[in-house]
Amino acid sequence: MVETPEQPRALRIAQWGRIRWWNACAWYLVTLAEALARRGHASFVFAPDGTPITEQARERGLPTPSIGDLGSGDPRVAWPALRRVARWLEREAIEVVNIHSGPGHAALAALCRARGIAVVRTRGDIRLPRAHPLQRWLYRRLTDHHLAAADFLRESAYPPLGIDPRGVTVLRGGIDLAPVRAVDRDRARREVRAQLGLAPETLLVGMVARLSPVKGHRDVIAALARLGDLGPRVHAAFAGGEAQLRRSDLADLAQEAGVGDRVHLVGRVERPLDWAAAFDVAVIASTDSEAICRSAFEYLALGLPLVATRVHAIAEVVRPEAGLLVPPGDPEAIAGALRQVLTDLDLRARLSAAGPRHIDAHYSLDRFGAAAEAMFARVVATRRGAHG
Repeated sequence: MVETPEQPRALRIAQWGRIRWWNACAWYLVTLAEALARRGHASFVFAPDGTPITEQARERGLPTPSIGDLGSGDPRVAWPALRRVARWLEREAIEVVNIHSGPGHAALAALCRARGIAVVRTRGDIRLPRAHPLQRWLYRRLTDHHLAAADFLRESAYPPLGIDPRGVTVLRGGIDLAPVRAVDRDRARREVRAQLGLAPETLLVGMVARLSPVKGHRDVIAALARLGDLGPRVHAAFAGGEAQLRRSDLADLAQEAGVGDRVHLVGRVERPLDWAAAFDVAVIASTDSEAICRSAFEYLALGLPLVATRVHAIAEVVRPEAGLLVPPGDPEAIAGALRQVLTDLDLRARLSAAGPRHIDAHYSLDRFGAAAEAMFARVVATRRGAHG
């Protein structure tokens, strides 16, 4: 790679995370590593074996060394892993390590500092770090730079740690647009309606999200019951695996609301993009915990009119021209926005056209990679300058 002002030389970057399930933070880690690899950098992912992070990284062709669990609370596990990491960092000449989770942060940061390796700490978790003295020392003294997945995290998480939020980089993420553009929306619409036993002209609103109270499925069911004369023409599909809620819980709620025959709970689906592409309107009804809003990227990139709650990163990603924002936990507001989009064909067309433009302009995988590349290059240059 030829170094230019627009594109730094190839860097050797490693991402660490001890995240036991495939959540937004895990997705952010692997997607960031993939974005950097596509821009020509040596991009590594290391995490405990058998976690979704390692599995997803390997599926995307990213190198994933087996180093054990250095974030384990058992020193008999953590210390051997730390020794393996030390040898691996030296062997691969890693220049910067990006840490995505609390477990392992202190040990890994100290190890990198002793070897002149730059340390970045990424925060994509809604839970704020505890601001005790040891934590302040770790974040201020052993960490070279901070990366936040949203503006609200930058403003809330860092001042208690004594860190000026103006020095924190915010990168909200990005998605690979190729799989999205490969989706045939007309075919998806036909196939999903056939699978649900619906007429082709049925209006379908939907969500692809785990079944959890925080995702707002109850509010969407309540909104569906408030659509009045429009209601019988509108069905709702919820695709997602059971978490704190069971499908039967929501089915009972829909029955009580009088919309049981119009709410379809399909469970976890193999092709979530195809399901989303079948919706006339996508909904994000979350009431909390939206530090990284991957679903907004996907819905907008698909050209779906979007009704979303004004929660955390959702309000940062979904601009007024690309979607309708409503207060969280307000079924009446959700119903009003749905009615507006479903009955105003011009509005629906404008939102459909604006979404892909917005994502292409701000949240493509290449834009994510380019912004991250610039940040990591600055951090590495600063660390090198500190070492003469």
